[in-house]
Amino acid sequence: MTIDMTNNRVPYGLLTDEEKAALHEHEKAGGVFKVSYEAHLVWAIIPKPTWKSFNIYRTVPLPKTQDVIAWEKLPDWVEWVARDESGKVHCSDVEATTCGGHWMYRLPTDVRRVDDFPGIVQIGTVDWKDSKQRRPKVRE
Repeated sequence: MTIDMTNNRVPYGLLTDEEKAALHEHEKAGGVFKVSYEAHLVWAIIPKPTWKSFNIYRTVPLPKTQDVIAWEKLPDWVEWVARDESGKVHCSDVEATTCGGHWMYRLPTDVRRVDDFPGIVQIGTVDWKDSKQRRPKVRE
């Protein structure tokens, strides 16, 4: 279970071990923090916390990252790649639209799971609805 520390109001010294671990994981991931010194509830942005027991630390959400697609490894007919709500990645020759937790494709079309092409996608952190990407145009 992930603990959300973006609205924390408890000084560091009074946090549970799980809450402290969530803060340290955010630090390891390169996250930025807000700190309120001695519980004055005036917030400053800091890149590296000092972990003083009387300070209140909040995490600043990490920016969302797009999926990285190795387009050069996909067949030329693949024009679009998108991840569905379950995390499965699909490639297609036509643009899809969302319907429930999945993508709908205009027929006739060629739709395949990226599992058919291993090592193609590095999954990012954007929501699945924002994962759809079109093959970049090659400038000649």
